[in-house]
Amino acid sequence: MGDKLSRRSLLQKGLAVGAVYAFPTIVPCSVFGADAPSNKITMGFIGTGSQGFDNLRDFLHKRDCRIVAVCDVDSAHRLRARKVARLDNDSSYSDFREMLARDDIDAVAVSTPDHWHALISIAAAKAGKDVYCEKPLVYSVAEGRALCDAVKRYGRILQTGSHQRSDNKFRFACELVCNGRIGKLHTIKVEIPRNSRPNPLKWNVTAPPKGLDYDLWLGPAPYRPYVEQGCHYNWHFLRDFGSGQLTNWGAHMLDIAQWGKGTDSTGPVEVSGTGEFPKDGLFETPQVYDIKYTYADGVNMLCQTTQTDETGDLGASVRFEGSDGWVFVSRYAIDANPKSLLRDTIKPEEIRLIRSIDHRQNFLECVRSRSKPAADAETGHRSASVCHLGGIAILLGRKLKWNPANERFVDDAQANRMLSRPMRSPWRV
Repeated sequence: MGDKLSRRSLLQKGLAVGAVYAFPTIVPCSVFGADAPSNKITMGFIGTGSQGFDNLRDFLHKRDCRIVAVCDVDSAHRLRARKVARLDNDSSYSDFREMLARDDIDAVAVSTPDHWHALISIAAAKAGKDVYCEKPLVYSVAEGRALCDAVKRYGRILQTGSHQRSDNKFRFACELVCNGRIGKLHTIKVEIPRNSRPNPLKWNVTAPPKGLDYDLWLGPAPYRPYVEQGCHYNWHFLRDFGSGQLTNWGAHMLDIAQWGKGTDSTGPVEVSGTGEFPKDGLFETPQVYDIKYTYADGVNMLCQTTQTDETGDLGASVRFEGSDGWVFVSRYAIDANPKSLLRDTIKPEEIRLIRSIDHRQNFLECVRSRSKPAADAETGHRSASVCHLGGIAILLGRKLKWNPANERFVDDAQANRMLSRPMRSPWRV
């Protein structure tokens, strides 16, 4: 406990970021150490709210994983996670930098609000940890490239939480498209749910509740007074922290479109779109949008909000249309025309996509083998980029040309400035 307090004292004296980046690279002891006391992968969890708690509970039941630490700026989340993981108080942290200082952690799961993903994941990579990071992988295009570079530089494994890539329906649909079963692909139609929470029309600025480190929750985001309805989960719909359903669900469905299109390491060359923003209330992100992406080979991708909520069977889906037919896939169904495609078999010599039936288990297996996971850093970054490009096009209200090779807009300084964001001191990528 004394060492834990001394690290906190150092952090409070202005070593906010440097202290993390000065940590030595750590070789995972339980993965590579022949004399390790356990052959299980030891994990720490950063962010243990709704999705983070789901991740923790699932990893808790993995036979080759051992949870040794939890971290959350909200003491209520932290306590719940600690009890479920059966940890003592010394393995519970409010500041992720203290957790990353431990040399007995092989990997971390990052399930914080979007605006924290890149900073924490980069810090984890520098500290020698492999990373399971929730989707969307990053808050901005520039942060995504920085994270990909860090993962490569420090030789880490990163799995993006785009778990549909570990679903047989989505993989089979994409393999049908990749192997030309619907002929020449010409259109991809993506539908994403509307906002899943009601927009608060009245709210009050109050002091943060006891047990919530609100300043650390804000982190690199601009300072704004605490509003209860704009914090846990609802942060998705405030632009300082997220981009609404375009990144929340778009990171799932546009990711599948990228997978089936075969563009995991690139993206579209043109984007335009319109969006309907709230006229009043607390929320700031578009409630309805209509985005068109065009790829270098002429394929058009149309992304729209659905007329059903996210619990409906068609609340989120992808439809690939080609010269000889189409394939539709959602979490609830797969369909095709001609129907015979659903009975088709992908031959061994054809394009076979990474096969995983358990996204989190796939991460653990890749931590051991050091092989590419189902949704690696580059994949997660490119899928998130497609979401961000659509959001920028909506905000600017004009057609934009994109160069996916250098990840810059063509001859558009204003749009290029929106690829990154200033960070509140002392945070920086």
